[in-house]
Amino acid sequence: MAVELHRKGGSPQRPAPAQAGISMWKWLEFLPPLPSWVSLGEGDTPLVPLRYLPRVWVKDERANPTGSFKDRMASLAVSWAQAQGFGTVAVASTGNAAVSTAAYAAAARLRCVVLAKEGGMSSVDTEHSLRAMGAEIRFTQSWHERWAELERGVREQGWYPISNYRVPPVSSQPVGVRAYRSLAYEIAEQRDWSVPDWIAVPVSRGDALCAMVAGFDEIRQLGWISRVPRMLAVVRFPSLQEAVRSDREQPLASEYPDRVAAVSISDPQATAAAVRAVRHSGGDVLVVGDDDLARAQADAASHGWLVEFSSAAALVGAAELQQRGHKGDIVALVTAAG
Repeated sequence: MAVELHRKGGSPQRPAPAQAGISMWKWLEFLPPLPSWVSLGEGDTPLVPLRYLPRVWVKDERANPTGSFKDRMASLAVSWAQAQGFGTVAVASTGNAAVSTAAYAAAARLRCVVLAKEGGMSSVDTEHSLRAMGAEIRFTQSWHERWAELERGVREQGWYPISNYRVPPVSSQPVGVRAYRSLAYEIAEQRDWSVPDWIAVPVSRGDALCAMVAGFDEIRQLGWISRVPRMLAVVRFPSLQEAVRSDREQPLASEYPDRVAAVSISDPQATAAAVRAVRHSGGDVLVVGDDDLARAQADAASHGWLVEFSSAAALVGAAELQQRGHKGDIVALVTAAG
């Protein structure tokens, strides 16, 4: 949107230092126009050097109101739903997205429906938190049934969907996903308008991955940065890697094992948008296992970093890039608290 303004003769300005610390909404020129917004103070999270991995910085999304990067999407998506007159927002999630959506729905005084697989909730504490915020939890017998019920709610009851319900999967609600572009703006700003060589991103469907590439490309077109950093998508299943390396546009679904610990990056089928994002950045895809994540999480904890299990994927990716001989700066997107 700022690029379109620029092309029409406008001149979006880089935020002044005095504007720091006022949430992601300081990037209003880059976000969809709204009469007001639902904010709990999301965004403007710190970029912190990782002492035990030289030349690696953590974009620390644990600092968001509910402890995850999903707060960015929830803030914008719920704000949009409220502005459009929706009374109910709904999300198919068992963890961070559900908690974020419930928090912002509560702040907006909107009804929130959470669709979760029976026995699939990430923790008892998560379920308690959702209920405390007034969310209505509906359990289904399978993962795909969540999407089917969400689709019915959208079609028959007028729910506003925060998450995906399509097969094959696409992104979460597109308006909400745009909020993840603020990650790109912030990283560039925090580095005095330079960009790292690589950014390691935990990826399931790739909402943040795609939005960050678009965000960097947006400010590159404005002349604020010189290039888009290369993205390393760190995934639990090989669907995205196989598509990127075989020139396939639509990824195929991977075989799903009986149990996966990395629930937040456990979608066995990647999206076409994620394929395009990796290719556009000149990046790569790294497939990791639960054992890799467990070691990285334990190593991070031993250095004072308590990160969510799936978030450790970014740290695995950063270490892998260094093992491959990359000498430049790396940012690891730590998406949630552990």
